[in-house]
Amino acid sequence: MTETIAEAGPFERLLRLELTEAEIDAAKAGAARRLSKDLKIPGFRPGKAPRPVVEAALGAGRLRTEAIEELIPKKLGSILEEAQLSPAVTPTLEKVDDAEGGVTAEVRVTLWPELDNPPAYKDRTIEIDAPELSEADLEASLQRMREQFASLETVERPAGMGDYVSVDIHATSGDDPVAETTAEEVLYEVGSGLLVEGIDEHLIGTEPEQEISFPGVLPSGFGDRAGESVTFHVKVNEVKARVLPELDDEWVNEVTEFDTIEELKSELTERLTVTKRRAVANRFRQRALDGLVDEAQVDLPEALVRAEMDDLFHRFAHQLEENDITIADYLQASGIDQERFLDDLRSQAGRSIRTRLVLEAVAKAEGLEVTPEELAGTIEALARSSAKPKEVYEAFSNSSRAMSLAGDILRNKALEAIVASARAVDSDGRTIDLGPTESEPMGQGFEEGSVELSEAEAVEAEVVEAEVVEAEIVEAEIVGQES
Repeated sequence: MTETIAEAGPFERLLRLELTEAEIDAAKAGAARRLSKDLKIPGFRPGKAPRPVVEAALGAGRLRTEAIEELIPKKLGSILEEAQLSPAVTPTLEKVDDAEGGVTAEVRVTLWPELDNPPAYKDRTIEIDAPELSEADLEASLQRMREQFASLETVERPAGMGDYVSVDIHATSGDDPVAETTAEEVLYEVGSGLLVEGIDEHLIGTEPEQEISFPGVLPSGFGDRAGESVTFHVKVNEVKARVLPELDDEWVNEVTEFDTIEELKSELTERLTVTKRRAVANRFRQRALDGLVDEAQVDLPEALVRAEMDDLFHRFAHQLEENDITIADYLQASGIDQERFLDDLRSQAGRSIRTRLVLEAVAKAEGLEVTPEELAGTIEALARSSAKPKEVYEAFSNSSRAMSLAGDILRNKALEAIVASARAVDSDGRTIDLGPTESEPMGQGFEEGSVELSEAEAVEAEVVEAEVVEAEIVEAEIVGQES
């Protein structure tokens, strides 16, 4: 048997292997047993029919093809192991040709790319905004807290941006009403853009008892009719203005754990300062990494990019499914066509791979490693933070999962080395002291980009302990809580 390995690109190999008729014939027995499990052959239980019977039922050509397809991965595995090649994605069978005494097969193997040297990552300067808390930051935080506890007051004037209107709404297509579009006494914030696309511009200036009609399209959620052109009909019942509470000691004492406005401001200032510094430090970290990724020059194998695209797509689709949204709904609501969506997906996939390559190159240059103790400690920390610690331990008992986690830890170490060697400066080139910039533990996918922290909303969520009494007052602007 002759085997050859040829370069088909910087990180691709074309493997040519030969299978003898004797090997193929021997593999037919296993193929027959596997195929017979799905065959209904009179007189034989599933999986028990002998090879000649299976061959007669399926045909000699079909059994031979199945035997070849079963034999190739086994032969390929031993060749790759001997050559010390580790495919980055599932190898692709390019072709199978008949040859004297057997067949020849060509298999394309994509290897994980490597950077010979990482971009220059030492002693870089990263421009970033200074993390000092301004008076405006504090006032904006207090304003959001007041808005959270605002009340609504009916007014006899035209509706404006930020007002709430009580409306009855329905849609028609021609002269026919559109099912499930009728709703009464809907309380809607003018300018929020959450009800029907284009409704805000028509509501501004309307008065109680006024009726308006305007053309539009049915939003996602209407199945096959989503995007259909219709006419919306809206009756304004009431106009309500938002009334903010007085920012005084009495209100602070009522809705928070503090007695006075000064105590609240002091606590907010302290927490906002910590949170803003952390947010700026995170942006510094991300910019330090982004700069290196932008400079990384490497030709990525198409098979690897496509595999990463598939992974990103499936994760994104799963997130949409959790909210009962289809990909088609998303594309229509976002106004993105399929071609642009795929281009964006390809760009994200390429950047994700280059990010990993940069971090692994830095880890190699720094001589970084992950010890068994570090891996065990990370698994233990993940288990402690999980509601089902036993399942976490069981998941990482799988060697491939443990190796994947070890890779995440190693890349996180590399990021720490990049950050430790970089210097944060303001627009005038003056060094900014960000203090400790240790990252949170990172797991699968961390290299795809970190989410910048909110600099105010999370703090308010910790400070305010009372609940909003009237559910219809306003939607809270606090979108997350810093743990």
